[in-house]
Amino acid sequence: MISLRSKITQAVLGYLMMHENAELYVNEMARRLLLDDGNLSKKLKELQREGILNSQLKGKERYYSLNASYPLLNEYKRIILKTVGFEYVLKEVLEKIRGLEHAYLFGSYAQNKMDSASDIDLLVIGNHSTIELQKKMAEVQKSMDREINVISVSELEYEKKQKKDPLFRSIKEKKIQVI
Repeated sequence: MISLRSKITQAVLGYLMMHENAELYVNEMARRLLLDDGNLSKKLKELQREGILNSQLKGKERYYSLNASYPLLNEYKRIILKTVGFEYVLKEVLEKIRGLEHAYLFGSYAQNKMDSASDIDLLVIGNHSTIELQKKMAEVQKSMDREINVISVSELEYEKKQKKDPLFRSIKEKKIQVI
């Protein structure tokens, strides 16, 4: 059983679950995640022993990646993304924006069809500063190394578009509430 209490485990699995096809060596991962390479190396070996990570020696470097055949991968993915991963980070950032009433993830992320090239689609509803929202989303994009497409509307606009716009109707059917 993998313990998710370690900040290193959370960072590694959170990153790799957002970038499922990534293969990274220790120093590269340490740079991206701002972690100590010695402690990271120990944790990666531990996660490999548990079976959730694969490793492959290429030249002098050992590359680590998610083990797609790990039996509990989807369950861990759901837990991590909601508790310490992307959804958690997004919620923490969005809750601090005044006037923002609701936020929903939609598209490939909400349909559980996201791959390493997918962007994140986010619908934000409220009377908030779009400039503040853009700044915050730029920070999240950088930290998660993933493009985020934001649709920002007022509550009145949302009500109108829900009735007429096919995109908004499809969002209503399949979405993940962040706020």
